[in-house]
Amino acid sequence: MHVKDLFSTGAIKQPWPLMVNGTVIGISEMGISKTCKNKCGRQPACSEHAQEGEHTCKHGLSCLSTSIANNRVTVYGVRGEENNTPINFFNRAGLKGRSITKKEFAEWVITVNRLLSGFESEFGKRQAEMLDPLHDITRLAKQISIISNRIVQADVTSVAYEEQVDNASPELKTLVKAADLLNDSFDLLVIYFNPAAAKFGGVHSINMHGLLRKLVAIFCIDYHGEIVTDSKIQLSGACYTNVSVYESFKLIPFAILTNAVKYSLEGIIRVLVTDSCPIIHVSVESIGPYIEENERDIIFHKKGRGKWASTLRDGKGVGLYLASVIAKAHGITIKVSSTTNGKKLQGNIPLAMNIFSFAIDSRVPLP
Repeated sequence: MHVKDLFSTGAIKQPWPLMVNGTVIGISEMGISKTCKNKCGRQPACSEHAQEGEHTCKHGLSCLSTSIANNRVTVYGVRGEENNTPINFFNRAGLKGRSITKKEFAEWVITVNRLLSGFESEFGKRQAEMLDPLHDITRLAKQISIISNRIVQADVTSVAYEEQVDNASPELKTLVKAADLLNDSFDLLVIYFNPAAAKFGGVHSINMHGLLRKLVAIFCIDYHGEIVTDSKIQLSGACYTNVSVYESFKLIPFAILTNAVKYSLEGIIRVLVTDSCPIIHVSVESIGPYIEENERDIIFHKKGRGKWASTLRDGKGVGLYLASVIAKAHGITIKVSSTTNGKKLQGNIPLAMNIFSFAIDSRVPLP
């Protein structure tokens, strides 16, 4: 739960008018000052104050700002200790009985932080309880993957592993790819509950083209006519430079490709890898719902989704958030562009060429 939502429930005592990240939480014990209502209306001018400490607004009222759980929390419409505005006929209704000391404010902040810390600790315990039953399931999924891969290598004599999988029987090929897909899904779940897990495991060297070829194969499972996606995925380009990454790295292109498969509307997804040694570039292109310019950062937040994507498909806003968490652990940034092509889907959804891309420098050590 976000801090703003938590304050909005009324579960935390709010002696004074309060804003969180500039949004008014209108359930304080003191109530909003008449001066604030008359001069500023619904959006107090002091919502623009980002600095810590006490400030006096142009209407003679105080606001006190601080940071709580990385959120800017501002008490406003009060009379602070540094406020020298005289109580006269014009502002008596706005200031009288609205005094607040720095000590009172500091003690309230400490109390809120303690409460939030308790919530976080309890939530952490609940997360551990939720993940614990998955321990054996995850271990079994990894065992299935290991055993199926060994069978492929023992059953087929092709030199390259990718060729071994391609030449295996349909049943065995599906088993290998399904086990890999299941393992990647479990790994994403662990990182969702514990973002620090993006750096867990050893560092190893990978070939980007080989990784992408494997991921594309996972999404093209064909067993008795059953296919993971109706979209045709085309992989092009070449990469001869290896790069050292955490074990979680493969989940970046996995999550981006999953997103493209989910929202692709014209049946073709293009995956391009280029090797501009020492920089490796990867992009995933597909036709899907337009991503508004102001949404191109939001979609990488937890539970963040684009307006048109939400109209088209159900979703929780998890995949791209996890991709960004893992990318951050590797010191890279996922970029997105969305260019409308003039076409619209039923329901007036504008279509666009959506491109998700990232670049990784093989020379740069992991952060």
